[in-house]
Amino acid sequence: MTLRLSLAAAIIAGMACISANAATDTVTVNVSGTLTRPPCTLTSSKTLTVNFGTMRYDQIAAASMVDIPVTMTCPANSALSISVKASNVFQGSTTQAYAGKDNLAYLMYWSSDNSAVNVTGVKRNLTNQSGTVDLSMKAKLTALGAVTEGTFNASTVISIEYL
Repeated sequence: MTLRLSLAAAIIAGMACISANAATDTVTVNVSGTLTRPPCTLTSSKTLTVNFGTMRYDQIAAASMVDIPVTMTCPANSALSISVKASNVFQGSTTQAYAGKDNLAYLMYWSSDNSAVNVTGVKRNLTNQSGTVDLSMKAKLTALGAVTEGTFNASTVISIEYL
């Protein structure tokens, strides 16, 4: 029993010596980073088709406009720019895109205000956007002179830059 008491006393005395000789250090941890808003998300298709169907060339002026649905979802206070670039534009025009047939053009209009879309790649800037952002357009054929029968096709690229 005395051996146990002596051993316990030695352990306590040893711990006291360790405590008396202990050193203290501190470590500072700095926490930092950058938070960014989530980006907008394109909710419409990345490939759209504007099909004017079959019509008589003498009825081009009366043809209906075709919808081009372009929509995004954006967090509050988003800014974006959109540009539209036709593969070929009639000389001297910023709104009449070549439809792939002599004297046949197509024009695009913003659905929001029916103003003509510049199809030469000029950016349109939008600020303070949030939720569903509607960038939809409409396309309309127009004859710029005598048009003959046959097929036509062309393409346009819509570029959207956003955060």
